[in-house]
Amino acid sequence: MSTLHDIAQSDDYGQFDLKEIYQAAQLLLQQFQKTRTEPEKLNDIVSHLKERLDGQTTYPLAILLESSQLGIQHQLQKDWNSPMKQRQLFLFESLYAQFRAKVPPTVWNQICLNYAEALIYVGRSLDGLDVLEQMTETENDPSYERKDAERGWGLLFYSTFLRDKEQKAEALHLSRELLQQGIEKITNTNGRALYADRLKLADKMLEEIGPIDVTGSYKPNFFEGRERDYRDWCAKHRLLLNDDNEIDPEGTMKTDTLNYRHRGDDKEHGLFLETFMDTMVSEFTVLRWNLFEALEREPSTERNEQLKTVYRQSFSLFTKIAQFISHYYKLDMKDPRAGMQRIWFEEEQPKNALKPFIRNTKNGALKALFWHSKELFGYEQSQTQNIATVRSLMLRDQMERSFVQIITKKEEIAQTGELRKHQMTQVELERMAMANTFKVRNALMYLGFAISLEKK
Repeated sequence: MSTLHDIAQSDDYGQFDLKEIYQAAQLLLQQFQKTRTEPEKLNDIVSHLKERLDGQTTYPLAILLESSQLGIQHQLQKDWNSPMKQRQLFLFESLYAQFRAKVPPTVWNQICLNYAEALIYVGRSLDGLDVLEQMTETENDPSYERKDAERGWGLLFYSTFLRDKEQKAEALHLSRELLQQGIEKITNTNGRALYADRLKLADKMLEEIGPIDVTGSYKPNFFEGRERDYRDWCAKHRLLLNDDNEIDPEGTMKTDTLNYRHRGDDKEHGLFLETFMDTMVSEFTVLRWNLFEALEREPSTERNEQLKTVYRQSFSLFTKIAQFISHYYKLDMKDPRAGMQRIWFEEEQPKNALKPFIRNTKNGALKALFWHSKELFGYEQSQTQNIATVRSLMLRDQMERSFVQIITKKEEIAQTGELRKHQMTQVELERMAMANTFKVRNALMYLGFAISLEKK
């Protein structure tokens, strides 16, 4: 009987079952992780799995192996923005966008768990926590068993952005609670050990904060009627510009607390930045209200146009966030109109090196905002982009320069690809308007955290 090591070293993988080959690939990955020397056969076995699984619902598993390989390769680089990390995140985004509701729950949960872990490690804890919420409850699923523990890990990372001691302690207490509960659900020995180590880190971080009474931080909400429904909806969908929204959606004070108050001698520059931030927050709250109002209405042409407006205007906020960064860091912009796609690079050209303010930064929230912009506008080190990203930008352009037809019946779908570019379904419009509003909210939150860390 062949061992996993024999299978991994074989020159003919076709004679083995897929499950055995997959396990052999995992063995090689473990060897790579431990020795930091890439096994000679790893590329061959991953390529073979991709060929064998092509067209099957389990195909994402081969891509997950490739992503793990890229993650280890990235760890050997000195560059936090290495091509391996960009490729890894690109693959995760593509899997997440393309295989929703198209693969068995066990495969989907594995995609979500691995994607969330990658997002959390690059600082995008807000996005990682949201991905975990998309997992499907399934009995005896090793990935789903880790959901609560991984949420605890995400909140631990999130707490590093918080400057208020009470908020930080509250996030860490919930992190510790989720890690403790999650460990009890995990049946895999290695998985339990992994999160047990993370639980120790949460304990250590709480000890460093010292004793704080988080039970007395009652947060009153004096809203009634439709306003209360709106505020509850914002909290439920994590659309509040409020640090507590991730920690306690039910109990948080359902108001927006994001602002910028300048510290320093340059009062004129500070007043400009304060006004700029207040304007962005006001624009976002109008955008969010319009989305809430549209989703409450019955399907109609007017409702569709309102959702289109929300979708289009969300992109203008991304541009304004880029402009705020430019003014805050006093960047020497060759192209003052550059948006979030190009602001990071010398002379605002993606083929050039990163500017020093982002290349050399130790600010985790600023890096999170950088990675967030990659999902929105694409990876400069990738020859191809995520289909969902391409579709999103194409629809924005069509709405700005031409027209987009909202279709409700199958027979309305265009038969030619050119006309199809001008069509989207009502469900797609609702989903993309909501998704972009959430992305804007997270971009504003990462920006707020980045500024707070700079002040410290």
